[in-house]
Amino acid sequence: MAFSLRHRRPVSTLLVSALVALGLTAVQGGPSAATPNLDDPTPAQALRTVARFQGEWNSPPTTLTGGETVDAPLMGNGDVGVAVGGSIDDQTFYIGKNDFFSTATNGIEPLGRIVLSVPGLAGSGYHVVQNIAQAQVEGTYTLGNQTLSSRSWVSATDNLFVTTLRLSGSQSQDASITLQDGLGNTPSTAVKNGVLDADVQAGTIAAPGNPQARVAATVRGGSASLSGSRIGLTLKPGVTYTVAAAIQSSHDTSRYRSVAHSAASSLSAGSLAKLYAAHESWWREYWSRSFVQIPDQAVEKSWYGSLYLLGSVSRAGKYAPGLWGNWITGNMNWYGDYHANYNYEAAFYPALSTNHVAQMGSYDDPVLDWMPRGKAKAAASGYKGVLYPVGISPNGTSAADDLYNQKSDAVNFASDMVMKYEYTRSASYARKVLPYLEQVGLFWQDYLTWDEATGTYNIHNDSPQEGQPYPQTNSVLSLGLVHLLFQGLVAMSKDLGVNRSLVPTWQHIDSHLAPLPTMSRNGQTVFRQTSEGSGWVGDGNDIAVQAVYPGLQVGLNSSADLLQTARNTVDQLNNWHSDNSPATLYAAAAIAGYNPSTLMDELHGEATAYSYPNMSVHHYGGGVENLNVTTSGLDEMLLQSFQKDIKVFPNWPTDSNAKFGGLLAYGNFLVSSSIRDNAVEYLRITSQSGGKLTFTNPWPGKTMEYYADGVHKGTLSGTTIKLNTSVGETIDLAPAGTGLTTVRHELAQPAKSATTASLTTGFETGQPQPTWTDTVDNVDTHGDGNYGITGLCCGLSGPQAAVRTGEQARTGDASLMYSGYANGGSYDHAYMQVYGFNGAPLTVRGDTTLSYWIFAQSNATTQWVSAGSDDSTCVAVDLIFTDGSNLRDSGSGLHPADQCGHLTLDTWNHVTVNLGALKAGQTISKILLGYDHPGATGGYRGYVDDLSIG
Repeated sequence: MAFSLRHRRPVSTLLVSALVALGLTAVQGGPSAATPNLDDPTPAQALRTVARFQGEWNSPPTTLTGGETVDAPLMGNGDVGVAVGGSIDDQTFYIGKNDFFSTATNGIEPLGRIVLSVPGLAGSGYHVVQNIAQAQVEGTYTLGNQTLSSRSWVSATDNLFVTTLRLSGSQSQDASITLQDGLGNTPSTAVKNGVLDADVQAGTIAAPGNPQARVAATVRGGSASLSGSRIGLTLKPGVTYTVAAAIQSSHDTSRYRSVAHSAASSLSAGSLAKLYAAHESWWREYWSRSFVQIPDQAVEKSWYGSLYLLGSVSRAGKYAPGLWGNWITGNMNWYGDYHANYNYEAAFYPALSTNHVAQMGSYDDPVLDWMPRGKAKAAASGYKGVLYPVGISPNGTSAADDLYNQKSDAVNFASDMVMKYEYTRSASYARKVLPYLEQVGLFWQDYLTWDEATGTYNIHNDSPQEGQPYPQTNSVLSLGLVHLLFQGLVAMSKDLGVNRSLVPTWQHIDSHLAPLPTMSRNGQTVFRQTSEGSGWVGDGNDIAVQAVYPGLQVGLNSSADLLQTARNTVDQLNNWHSDNSPATLYAAAAIAGYNPSTLMDELHGEATAYSYPNMSVHHYGGGVENLNVTTSGLDEMLLQSFQKDIKVFPNWPTDSNAKFGGLLAYGNFLVSSSIRDNAVEYLRITSQSGGKLTFTNPWPGKTMEYYADGVHKGTLSGTTIKLNTSVGETIDLAPAGTGLTTVRHELAQPAKSATTASLTTGFETGQPQPTWTDTVDNVDTHGDGNYGITGLCCGLSGPQAAVRTGEQARTGDASLMYSGYANGGSYDHAYMQVYGFNGAPLTVRGDTTLSYWIFAQSNATTQWVSAGSDDSTCVAVDLIFTDGSNLRDSGSGLHPADQCGHLTLDTWNHVTVNLGALKAGQTISKILLGYDHPGATGGYRGYVDDLSIG
């Protein structure tokens, strides 16, 4: 989230096997689905792929009640969320609910806790799996010859939490289930008909309208004793026990107490089995909508994990999730509200491109509910339309009713609405949100100032970040979003045949907004935060590039200069893993055509070093908005369409095979494609709404076969193809001479794995160039890639690893220069990223050798190294393997610290390592260049040339 001035808040036998059939029946409350294409392999591919991924723990989670993203196993149904903490002798199920916002604070509050204790198994081994395909958490706890197995799920269709327990061995174990309020206190309870009812409220302060809730718990499968806030039972070996808790709030129904009690008391083995079957069906249909298959399994897993979390936090007809979703374990930071300056919006963006539009069903409600207050706030400031603060809450409330000098919050909220319309072209949706968008447009019509001299509309006194003082003119963020707003208003109005008198005004504003401000930084033209006011702000935000995404004002069809400025901005930001950038930076970089190998490797870092086992991407201050990191980041590499031109694999790494199915494109087109050996195999497009289809020829300069609904229509050629489509029509395209049978066969096959066979480079033009320049590796060195190393001289900001020409080369004219300055620290080191292979890992065979030449400089060849120092020799090429291991610690003798004094200064040294003997069968994901010399003081510098692995 953008920097906030607000203070941080104080902080079973009943289960049927899943994924064995491909039925697509949607149950009530599940995602909507178009009639499936009978030869569409997307569901089968999707179900097969997601089944490979799960979260796994071998010790209990540790980040549980700190007010942010938790590292616990997670479940949810878009309303109720459950996080699992502790081991089996004191296991706590933390219950949150999206509607549990206190009217006293307008912040979300934890609803309750269920504590399961089997004290006789204290000290058990711990193994827990978050099974995302079946949306359940499976636990195994072993002590001696006894094992307790558990399986937990939150019903996808009812507010019911279920845990089944089964004990093996010869000894019975006493167990207890204790109900608590959200903060772990004893609530008001009652016992009736074998059900323990606990009544809780949001927060500790009783206030009018404060939501109340009931947790009604019961046990099936054996006798239990209920007293106070506790259920006691004895677990007998070989018997399955089911603990079920119905959860209802006063927002669900005024009869929440009786409804929850009745739901729990009426449970039977048969009704539980039906509920699980409905649960399974909902998730099976959910997963069937789209898939991706790429070489980097960590990134692929993160894509599916993010979708699991999205399906768990949001449902149409329910309250929208706040900052932390429905996993509310205590006093949540920033009140867990709907933060307008990117957090709330970003959490919903991935629902669009991944074809899970139904998960956006709750997005609009709190925004639309706030319109009366938005109008009042605008009027109080002397303007028409609506003006929104940084943080709103449900039902027209606000936990943070401050502007912080930002005028962009309402138009930020509008971005999802415009995108959803462009993706779906739904007239009913346009009619729903158009009144809000018109009011946002009315504000900007009133707020913009016209400059006759330049012929532009300008935005004055609008801070890109919270609280920046006047003047702040032409915020690049606001310019992008205002463009998007008026483009959306025009499109919706024309399609609906309304606002005819306003459309020319909106078009005039869109075409005459002030240009995106730019500046020069380190010799590159980049976007500036404002034309007057904030320039370049290096604080971990990516505001300077947000006109690209989510503003969508730059794309691959834009001018070369504009695209280069966008890429330069991404390069200079270098905020891949900061607190506030990842939710939008990756998509922006992909849209701008930034180096796809770098993108894939940085996404790999997000999926590994910045992700919990539950697959939540986490950064301080960021919660469910990080569902958009891998999803939209990857999707925009695979498919782009927002410029009304569908492009498949528009920004994809060379030599990296990939496949996707059922992704959604602008115009309500479902798109599937595959790339193998750098060639697109086919393109399938299903038109869900009919209308004009425009796409870029995936086979540049070549003719393609054209099939429509299985009928050969001839061939197509050209760079940009335009076709008219009918509702439900499926178009198959393939290289000339490809039969439809071949296309259908390829559609049904999994992606062929891609690997890189070898690397040979002297860093010359035309040879493989480094993926990164002067970039510390803070991913595979666990956030400690640089300790104590600063720039060598001359105002350099840090250690270097970059290609240089005309300086020192063993062959040709280029080499890789390295440098830095050690400051005498006890752990001084710097590991720099050079090449990344996560798009197609480099395979180590039995005969693979690493070879390179290194020229370590002394004072005789550079003034920046002290006389008598051999620090420049403490350098070596290091490799990171896809299993997380590295070369330096593998017994190779090639740790950088081991090279100190072993290389000859001021001459080319040849270094070789028999990789096959050490790592045969492994794959390399990254090449680093490391300096490591604890306690050293002074500069080091040198060159590496003629690097090869093969």
